Amino acid sequence: MVFKFCLFWWCVFVFAVMAVYIADHLLYRKFGPAKVVWKADHSFKGASREEFWAQFTDPSRWSPEHPVLQTADVSMVLCEQSGSQEKSSPEAEAEDVAEDVAEEVPFANPKRKLEAVQLGPLKPGLGMVLRHKAESESSGSFFCTRECKQLEEPVEGPFRLVMQTLEAGLGYPFLDDSEISEVEIFPPSEDGTIRCKMTGVAEVTSRIFRWWSGLQKDSQEAAAAFMQSIQNEVAAPKVRSKDLSQQ
Repeated sequence: MVFKFCLFWWCVFVFAVMAVYIADHLLYRKFGPAKVVWKADHSFKGASREEFWAQFTDPSRWSPEHPVLQTADVSMVLCEQSGSQEKSSPEAEAEDVAEDVAEEVPFANPKRKLEAVQLGPLKPGLGMVLRHKAESESSGSFFCTRECKQLEEPVEGPFRLVMQTLEAGLGYPFLDDSEISEVEIFPPSEDGTIRCKMTGVAEVTSRIFRWWSGLQKDSQEAAAAFMQSIQNEVAAPKVRSKDLSQQ
């Protein structure tokens, strides 16, 4: 009797799980991928607009405490190039050496072959390849490729940066080509604060995964935390310099 009772409810549970899975798949087929949207609005202070702007647009000026470098190793690549273009940099040659490894180890390297270039300021057509930090369990594995799509630095009005993910790797929650983020940094206000606005949108195939993993909430919180980290990153050297001058 107990066995039949347990078997009945086990069948009910399995049926419910399958029904949810099928419904989720049908929603994807009918309406397409599920969107994840986030935004953050922050007021920077304690430095110039150009100093804060560099923390978004110039990886060569990032310190090890930068929020991106705390979680990933970064290399710069040329995203817009012909398929027949030959690689010439040492970084590109290293990618060729690792090609055989990529076939054996999933996500060891990106599938798209992009020319590696020297780390420097972003501009349209350039991008970044992010890999998991050496200290993590997924050490060295490919995480994602992000391309600079637009970069505007007008004399008047806000600076603007648009980045798009071209390829997703191990641990990346969103679909290839789906994540687009935009950053705007406005001129200083009368009290010296600098407004920064970040918006982003990405897609996933499963609405159940979006809900279960808390992607919407986590993305929103990550955007706000990123802004605060940038504030700390720029302000910290100035605080240390001030403390040393007072000693």
